[in-house]
Amino acid sequence: MIDLRSDTVTRPTPGMRRAMAEAEVGDDVFGEDPTVRRLEEETAALLGTEAALYVPSGHMSNQLAVYAHTRSGDEVWAHRDAHVVANEQGALAVLSRVQPRVYDAPGPYPDEALLAAWLRGADDVHRARPRLLCLENTFTGRVVPRAEHLGLTRFAREHGIRVHLDGARLWNAAVAQNLAPGAVAEGADTVSVCFSKGLGAPVGSALAGGADTIAAARRARKLLGGGMRQAGIIAAGALYALRHHVDRLAEDHARAERLAAGALEAGLAAEARTNMVVLTAPRGRAPQLADLLAAEGVGAVVLGADRLRLVVHLDITDADIDGAAAAIAKAAAAL
Repeated sequence: MIDLRSDTVTRPTPGMRRAMAEAEVGDDVFGEDPTVRRLEEETAALLGTEAALYVPSGHMSNQLAVYAHTRSGDEVWAHRDAHVVANEQGALAVLSRVQPRVYDAPGPYPDEALLAAWLRGADDVHRARPRLLCLENTFTGRVVPRAEHLGLTRFAREHGIRVHLDGARLWNAAVAQNLAPGAVAEGADTVSVCFSKGLGAPVGSALAGGADTIAAARRARKLLGGGMRQAGIIAAGALYALRHHVDRLAEDHARAERLAAGALEAGLAAEARTNMVVLTAPRGRAPQLADLLAAEGVGAVVLGADRLRLVVHLDITDADIDGAAAAIAKAAAAL
């Protein structure tokens, strides 16, 4: 199977497996796992923050950020399709007891005029207190330009609103723009990064930010049952990925471009977005297209009635791209 459902389906490389097998470990709840400490320190250094916290998942990383930044009843702003709103089981309300306020925009980030309108009357006692703006980069593979990101973080700072950046695929955004990871995260109070998406590690994400915020998040991680013991075994895989698999993301981006070109030749609307390809099926037949691709041995994810997502990753070769393009052509002809 050519599995293009997600970049989380990768398997550890031989070098990663060796690093995990040989990892120096300790009890991380006591702060004594040296491999976890190295991962956290290197992640913080890359992102330009004071500290970082290793966690089992990006879901937990995002929710720890919300928990650390807000109080019960606060208002949190995000795109309606943001992962923190749409794909985390309502955890904003369940765990932090905050009120999401969502915007719908053609692009990943909101217009400042909209946020300015939302601020009007914020001191009214009837209103929830605006407290946190959640941003995402990449957003369904789309890269948010640095100037746009900095403009919104500056706006938030000027109005006393904190910013959390869901950077699960921040590494892709950095490579696509030829920027350092810290430049992509600049202006955010916290940033979540994933080691399994894109980088190919088997487990884990990190939350990075100021020392006090990360200390609060560490305590909250334990509250949620996320304290880990000899976690260096899995952290070693993430550390190996961080050291060896960032620059190679450019290969995934190039292969996504090739795959999109093949889909266009087959008569389908296709857009390459960093390591993703979004296909638009005619007449709302995306589910049928996914079934046809599956019959040809290609895995994809349905985004809605009209769209499919295919994600290029560490395990995908040039031959796989050729095979997937041929499968798309055959499936498109059968629609």
